[in-house]
Amino acid sequence: MKHLLGFMRVTDLRDTSYKPSSLLYSSIHSFATSLLSVVIGMVSSIAIAWGFGPAAKGSADLIVATGTLLAMVFGLSLQSGIVYVVARGRAIISGLLVRLALVALFQTVLATVTLAGLLQTTLAPALVPPGSERWGVVAVALLMLGILLGGHYRSVLIGLEEIPRVNLINLYGQILTFSVIFALICAAWLQGQQLSAETLVWVQVGGTIAVAFLFLWTLRPWLTGSLRQESGLSEVITYSLPSYLANMIQFLNYRLDIFFVGYFVGVNGVGLYSLAVGIAQLLWLVSGATSQVLFPNIAASSEDRVSVSQRTARMSRLSLWLSIVLSGGLASGGDMLLPLIFGTAFRESVPALMWLLPGVTIFSIANVIGSYLAGIGKPHLNFLAALIGLVVTIALDAVLIPSLGIVGAAIASSMSYLATTLAIVALFAREASISPMHALLVTRDDLSLIVATARRIRGEQHAS
Repeated sequence: MKHLLGFMRVTDLRDTSYKPSSLLYSSIHSFATSLLSVVIGMVSSIAIAWGFGPAAKGSADLIVATGTLLAMVFGLSLQSGIVYVVARGRAIISGLLVRLALVALFQTVLATVTLAGLLQTTLAPALVPPGSERWGVVAVALLMLGILLGGHYRSVLIGLEEIPRVNLINLYGQILTFSVIFALICAAWLQGQQLSAETLVWVQVGGTIAVAFLFLWTLRPWLTGSLRQESGLSEVITYSLPSYLANMIQFLNYRLDIFFVGYFVGVNGVGLYSLAVGIAQLLWLVSGATSQVLFPNIAASSEDRVSVSQRTARMSRLSLWLSIVLSGGLASGGDMLLPLIFGTAFRESVPALMWLLPGVTIFSIANVIGSYLAGIGKPHLNFLAALIGLVVTIALDAVLIPSLGIVGAAIASSMSYLATTLAIVALFAREASISPMHALLVTRDDLSLIVATARRIRGEQHAS
């Protein structure tokens, strides 16, 4: 039986062993798991801030950002295609897993050669800290390999709608990385030494690779095929190429400012700004958990388009208003709490955080609606919205960062998020034939559904 699993299609597995939960119920569970992830991430950020300081943190952040950028550029957004094809039941998992490993290795080699060439140009300071070119290339290569392998295997599980397993593995990876960082900080403190950026980078590389192996271990029942076996990879690539442009451009909207800051302000500015970005993007906890569940749910759904769009609009407006509440909390307490928690060396991160909050909050809508557009097979619409945001990002980054530093980067990012969100809401309204306000304003039915779901979860907890 175990050998037959490798040749079973996803639809067969669903028919025999899988009953998906409701979308809202799965989103709430994903949200609850993500809360633990946020707590661990915050504690880890605090430890890094005190143990390494802005400069070392900034150097490590720059290398990680470069590895993530190369993974996006050379990854071709295969992850979105994997989720879609697996969710539609048109992939044979065993063959796909083998091919994805080979593809990730090839992508890493190409990216490493490209990075080595770029470091010979004037762009080097924007990609890796000065003096770290040699070990930085190796670290970026291993980091990218871990990101690609982990992302590919994670996408297979998401396509199978195994969201709880994905969340737990991500949580285990965070716990492992934090434990190592904390142990090293304690050891350095006892010896009166200062940890370097290189140490932090290698710990993060190790954590990324460990997560990739955990995803692979979870998928081990399907590792029974051969290289000649059918996989569905060609359809993954066909779907992913239009998504690639959208994801690539959106990624640049997220991360391009880091490289501008690194080039114009330096690694100290990167450390200060990346902390503000990391805190602000905690608001995406809600919409991120929702979109992670929504994409495979829509791709696998046989419902009519009207029902699917109404469900998406509901998740969009609920995510927005919960994000507004959380943003208000950050805005009211950030000025006092951020220097207190992370140290006075990071006080300059506060103004950037305040400018980031409006754009990050409104962008929670785009996270949810983007999953809908991808799930109905129209990722090119996400590309159009993301392109508008990228134009705003580049124009404002080039103008504001040289004169305003990290505050200019924050203003540019907020304006870019706003532009992207307005565009994607307009596209959604056109596709779903509904008013744009339907994705923004909470209704009485929404509140009733939240209360009913909360009661259901409480009842199940009492029953267990």
